[in-house]
Amino acid sequence: MVEALYHRLFEASADAQFVVAVEAGGERFRYLRVNDALVKGTGIPRSVMEGHTPAEALPTALAPLIEDQYRLCLRARQTRLYEQHFPLPAGQRCWQTRLTPLFDESGEVSLILGTARDITELRDFTQTLVSVADALPGFIYQLRRDADGHWSYSYVGKRVEEMFGVSVAEAEADAEALIGLIHPDDRERVIGESLECAERLAPWHSEFRMYHRDGRLLWLEANDIAQRLENGSLVWTGYVNDITAQKRLEERNAVNDRRFQLLVENANDIIYSLTREGRLEYVSPNWSEMLGLDAEAALGQPLIDFVHPEDRPAVAAFLGALFDSGTKQQGVEYRMRHGDGDWRWHTSNASPMFDEGGSLTTCMGIARDITERKAMEEKIRHMAQHDPLTELPNRALFFSHLDKAIQLALRQRQPLALMFIDLDKFKPVNDTHGHGVGDRLLIAVARRMEARLRASDIIGRIGGDEFVVLLPLISGRDDAHGVAVTLCEALREPFAVDHLTLGVSASIGLALCPEHAEESQALAHYADQAMYLAKERGRDRVVVYGEGRRRR
Repeated sequence: MVEALYHRLFEASADAQFVVAVEAGGERFRYLRVNDALVKGTGIPRSVMEGHTPAEALPTALAPLIEDQYRLCLRARQTRLYEQHFPLPAGQRCWQTRLTPLFDESGEVSLILGTARDITELRDFTQTLVSVADALPGFIYQLRRDADGHWSYSYVGKRVEEMFGVSVAEAEADAEALIGLIHPDDRERVIGESLECAERLAPWHSEFRMYHRDGRLLWLEANDIAQRLENGSLVWTGYVNDITAQKRLEERNAVNDRRFQLLVENANDIIYSLTREGRLEYVSPNWSEMLGLDAEAALGQPLIDFVHPEDRPAVAAFLGALFDSGTKQQGVEYRMRHGDGDWRWHTSNASPMFDEGGSLTTCMGIARDITERKAMEEKIRHMAQHDPLTELPNRALFFSHLDKAIQLALRQRQPLALMFIDLDKFKPVNDTHGHGVGDRLLIAVARRMEARLRASDIIGRIGGDEFVVLLPLISGRDDAHGVAVTLCEALREPFAVDHLTLGVSASIGLALCPEHAEESQALAHYADQAMYLAKERGRDRVVVYGEGRRRR
């Protein structure tokens, strides 16, 4: 009974798991068991793994490296954690593996239990975060919550130590070193809001208090974007600003105090007051500096007249909530018209102002220009969804488009096609001329294919020299095959790169929905199989899944 339970847990695990037998006194290793997640993640059949050594089951260049890790675990006689890059059919992947030695009755290591997880996307995006971190105020972070509830930081910007007195190493080693500094009255709200936004995959914005290690209380503004991984983990990517000074300014609502008035008129943010009708009663002098508009001419005008038409409902709701509830409102984001005809993103907080009789007569607000922040959010979102070399959609974004296209196609009973494209003779270009030339060739290939496709078609790069193309508006198999042949012929033409004339071609696999599959993973599998069949038949050709005859 217990053994059967362990077997079900082993097979049901979202992480790749395997059991390695230690033989010949540690000189030989053999795979005894592998689970479905490992087979799916590596593309290596169970029959190739179980009962075989790494040298028999893995790529030639990879097997010795893996065996070295097993020997290190064996010699240390303790759990070992390492990262390894794997050349797989879908491209180069990065896996994090934990090896745990299992001892027999004599105290010798007889088995090694391995647990592995594909962390390619996290590693790639973390490297991107490092490259842009120094250009941002505050600090960037990438926070992860595993399906079992464990929190960890994949990346923390260097400014975290300056802001909180916590080093990067401390935060990455134990997330509680940083999360634990959130004010006790704010922690539950912050975590709850963040999880709620993550469930909807919606951007999260919040203001809350945290302590510096020296005891100082800080006000922070945090913004992030959530991503849900296939294994159920949640990953938040965002950044934090210190807004302590802004908060102190908001709390000073005695506008008639001369000291406050001087502060208002020299603030970096726009400070304004509105009547209950939403008309501007006061704007600080930097209204002109930030918006290129005359401050005096703005008085008496409805604030809504300066707001982008698409954002007016949000601003109206914000002001309505303030005057109806008589409580402070914060965090509304909207675009304001600039004197040059452009639009600037602002975020605003506002507090009610009461007269001597206790009636709410006006509100006092602070507006901050967040145009650069919004541009950075868009840049981060773009980087998370696009291949950094070719600017094409990456695997996650492409397959998101594919899922939606399949749903629409099935509803409308309109066929669509998926192509898997693998370049022929690309490796010799890298080996002969270097990766720089190879990268520029991949960019040229991407641009040429884009030029041959229709506006409705979507092309993505999923790794290495592999591309995918979605054809959502086709009349049938012949139409899709014609587009694929056009791409095949286009890629056959030489490329001029760095004064070199380079020749490649393409093996293209084609699968159709609903003819072959009505689900994205199955459709991708069939297109991939067709692509490998094209390679087997001599490369530089198109093969439709299930074809029994050759078509060029």
